[in-house]
Amino acid sequence: MSIPTENVGSLPRPARLQKAIAEYDAGSIGFDDLAAEQDAACKDSVERMEATGAPIVSDGEQRASSFATYPITDTLAGT
Repeated sequence: MSIPTENVGSLPRPARLQKAIAEYDAGSIGFDDLAAEQDAACKDSVERMEATGAPIVSDGEQRASSFATYPITDTLAGT
């Protein structure tokens, strides 16, 4: 008997995205560079989930700063 499961929420961020976030926070790279790494991480998350045959896929919340602060820092702040 199989038990269907689905990922809910965020997936671990790739090292490249973690580095880009730190560099963006330090002012070393611009938003466009950060967004490019976020896009690549989202694409990778979707491809990995599709490869498992999951009927529902997501981007793994790669763009969200934090599940707890995302609604405040990334939406209300306008970034």
